[in-house]
Amino acid sequence: MKVSNADRVMFPEVGVTKGQVVSYYENAAGLMADFVVGRPLTLQRFPKGIAEKGFMQKNVAEHYPASIERYEVPKNEGGTTTYPVVRDVNDIAYLANQGTITFHVWLSTVEQPLKPDYLVLDLDPPEGSAEIVRAVALETRTVLDSFGVESIPVATGSKGFHVWIPLAGKPDFEQVSKASQALAGIVALKIPDLATLEFLKKERKGRVFVDWLRNHPGSTVAAPFSLRPRPRASLAMPITWDELGSTAPDAWTIGNVEDRLSDLPRWPKPVVLPIDHIVKTAEAAGV
Repeated sequence: MKVSNADRVMFPEVGVTKGQVVSYYENAAGLMADFVVGRPLTLQRFPKGIAEKGFMQKNVAEHYPASIERYEVPKNEGGTTTYPVVRDVNDIAYLANQGTITFHVWLSTVEQPLKPDYLVLDLDPPEGSAEIVRAVALETRTVLDSFGVESIPVATGSKGFHVWIPLAGKPDFEQVSKASQALAGIVALKIPDLATLEFLKKERKGRVFVDWLRNHPGSTVAAPFSLRPRPRASLAMPITWDELGSTAPDAWTIGNVEDRLSDLPRWPKPVVLPIDHIVKTAEAAGV
């Protein structure tokens, strides 16, 4: 596609231009389809590059092409938000040409907005705590394995890791939210010196926040393969559990990702989440 201001530097520290950003998204669009297509999007845009202030865009711009659907959602305080919804993966590059750096996505589709097809636990550490967040990620895997739930870690391109679980059986958000809170609570109970459910940073005391709050209607998470507004042009990358110990959360960048895109880990098959078993186990443990 024709890129406007292709030479504009979007990531000054590494000299990555807008043309390179759009080219990356053209190459990655097919891989992003399962996480982006058919879902309401919140676009994190930096039209002048990350050295300038960016913004989060929920409402679709009037000039966006008709191929980008409009999805209207009532707001609690009145009025509506009209989200952009991509159907054609080519529109991912179009949105990158509009200055989008990160695609934040719902965990459900517009066809079934109250039935998520993913559960995500966001492991949010203090800056510079890679070893701690790895330990929490491994404990999260151990807890999930104990319930027969296969998962995959994603290096977020920022400070931490996301743990993704594809869901079968069409549970609703109320059920998935209960299960995610219970799972996070079990992890924090097992390793209380490393993990916490404390939302306020001042109460975390150097521990990793096991954030289960993504699992609510309308909440978003950075899509796998999305760039992040970080100095090195890092991005969210699925990894294997075996790679976790040697992979920094921001290991993958626009500069080193090309070969990786053709050699990706296997994504787990969707699983019917044993919600009652998880919740009852957490309750019995005192979570």
